[in-house]
Amino acid sequence: MTQLTRRHTLKGAAAIGAVTIIGDTLGSTRRAAAAIEITAVEWGGDVVNAMKQIEAKQNQVKVNWVLHQGGSGAILPKIKASWPHPEYDYVSGWEGSFNGMVKEGWLVPVSVETVPNLADIPQKIIVKNAKGEWAAVPRAIGGIYCAYRKDTSPVEVKSLDDLFDTRLKGKICWPGPTQAMMLPLVALALHAGGNEHNMDPGWALMKKLAQSGNIGRIGVTDTDFSTSLTSGETSVGFYSEPQLTAVAKSFPVVRLTKQAGMPTFLYQSGFAILKNRPNLTATLAFVNHCISPEMSSLYAQVAGEAPLNVKAKTPEALKHLSFTPEEMNKYVYFPDFNEVLSQQDAWTKRWESEIAPLL
Repeated sequence: MTQLTRRHTLKGAAAIGAVTIIGDTLGSTRRAAAAIEITAVEWGGDVVNAMKQIEAKQNQVKVNWVLHQGGSGAILPKIKASWPHPEYDYVSGWEGSFNGMVKEGWLVPVSVETVPNLADIPQKIIVKNAKGEWAAVPRAIGGIYCAYRKDTSPVEVKSLDDLFDTRLKGKICWPGPTQAMMLPLVALALHAGGNEHNMDPGWALMKKLAQSGNIGRIGVTDTDFSTSLTSGETSVGFYSEPQLTAVAKSFPVVRLTKQAGMPTFLYQSGFAILKNRPNLTATLAFVNHCISPEMSSLYAQVAGEAPLNVKAKTPEALKHLSFTPEEMNKYVYFPDFNEVLSQQDAWTKRWESEIAPLL
């Protein structure tokens, strides 16, 4: 995993050198004030940029940032290998990885008493353990869905059937088996009459798509996806919100979140707080700071996920993640995440044996 440093070096003439000395002094003062250090696992790109800005808005905690490699579920074996002495104070993730941690009994239950700003988070979205206790702290809501660059795609995509159009030769970026919990594959299964419990129809369509030659890039990392679409290598993708937002900052992106025949998967981004760590109180306080109305608004603006705090402001650019109850029923599919998580290893092996050789 990659560890990031927050130090910066200023270079220049004598006058700028004086500013450097002052800046270093202030930095030292801040680090001294933030004597409590925690280690947090976060996503790269705009997500960690947002979290660094949120960290800078307080001085009680200094965060040592560690970046996810692969999908969020990839962190689970690493935690298991070190248990009962985990290396992280909190791990960012979503329902899939949270449920895996809940099953292992790794997480500290949370409440309004320990994280007061949870009072402003819709309770029905909070992941619970077997005892009914809140097991993770939601931060924002994002989506996994199909989208395309309007300026470069030779096809106006309206249905999953359009992904097989011969004009899209080499123009699709598809997530690899460690990304997005393989939910785009679940979308293919749904389109063909199956679901996460009956994936054979999805595998059949996945083979057809791989054989078509329309997949020009397999996104093994978030950067693979955003770079492929921004460079123009590909024009269509089925991926997650922060990466699609990164592309949309520079290019016209059509987001198919409310398109019949195109399932949208909503997920919560949030914090799983691990047991057996020395700075639990500081970690809870930092997480509470992160989901305040002000910080939730900041996170939405920078990271590109819609805030869950009801007092936060949702940017206009994220209104595609706002659904009426009728739209929710029509366009959004909520999979059985326990099933999805339990099948990750089997699906990955099947991908490697049946799909990878066709790409």
